[in-house]
Amino acid sequence: MHTVVDLFAGCGGGSMGFEKAGFKTLAAIEIDADAAAAFALNVGVKPIVKDIRDVSVEELQAVGVQTGELTLLFGCPPCQSFTVLRRGSAASDHDLRRNSLIFEYLRLVEVLRPRHIAFENVPGLVNGRWSEYFEIFREELDAMGYRIAWDVIDAADYGVPQRRKRVLVIGSRVTEPQLPEPTHGPKGAKKPYVTVRQAIYGLPELAPGEADSHDPFHKARRHSQLALRRLAHIPEGGGRADLPEELVLKCHKNHNGHYDIYGRMWWDRVAPTLTSGCTNVTRGRFAHPEQDRAITLREAMLLQTFPRRAELRGTHDAMALQVGNAVPSLLAERIAEKIAQMERQSVPALNEDSKLAKSVDEIGKVLVP
Repeated sequence: MHTVVDLFAGCGGGSMGFEKAGFKTLAAIEIDADAAAAFALNVGVKPIVKDIRDVSVEELQAVGVQTGELTLLFGCPPCQSFTVLRRGSAASDHDLRRNSLIFEYLRLVEVLRPRHIAFENVPGLVNGRWSEYFEIFREELDAMGYRIAWDVIDAADYGVPQRRKRVLVIGSRVTEPQLPEPTHGPKGAKKPYVTVRQAIYGLPELAPGEADSHDPFHKARRHSQLALRRLAHIPEGGGRADLPEELVLKCHKNHNGHYDIYGRMWWDRVAPTLTSGCTNVTRGRFAHPEQDRAITLREAMLLQTFPRRAELRGTHDAMALQVGNAVPSLLAERIAEKIAQMERQSVPALNEDSKLAKSVDEIGKVLVP
């Protein structure tokens, strides 16, 4: 049985994917109580609800996590935790580590010694303001004996109906690390991208403020009359540029950019990246392709490839944050499948090590009187 510990676990998007690939979630750490409650419902494991910086290895051992025996340690530290890092700055190494949760991930790698690691984060970690963190991250993993493979990947290339670019790192101390191979792409290459239509079409139609009596998470937000007037002018795939002059927001007059505001999704394309504002039409291209409303929490969960049974907890905004911050379940499943393949590849080498050890032991018995 392959095992995983899920750090910064959220509502369980990653672990639901890992479990579908046959992994058993031994433990999870999540600081937000609402997200942790949702995780417990979705995964069946009660997370350790506290700041990861205050979690000891003894707490993990108490729930069955043994050093050196874990198949996979997975983590996606929130990028908000990064501070501006300058080599040679006045800040002490201790302060830098306390201020960035990326080093807490490394701390647990060091004490748990998982066979494999997987780490997901925003692209800015490798090609933006936080790139120095990534260099230190790589150096420390190398010092601990982990080889890594990494790249900036797009979840849409793995069957997720959503553009979601992230840096993905997979590492191993027992075999050569590999990233999962893309399964989807443009027309004529691999399988075609999965679209918004394929993900959410067929759910009950809703007017603003209306709820599906069979699903508490398929409930449309209320919109003001002014917002509804704006939505009525916006076609599928359109946005604020389609508004007549009298309905343009004052802050957008003579302003170039932010064209996804009041934007509708396309039925037959992937969705944009879901964020914490994914059920708010003023926060991006989050309007339903044809109904005059923002997408619902259930529609957002389906675009994140959560199982249909998935639940959330907390206020509406808290639940939208849980969805927007989650790892798409299907992407996690593809990562887990690759880790399982790496684990199988490591077995022959381990068997050879065992044979060698046995041979050495037998030789020793002969040579030592």
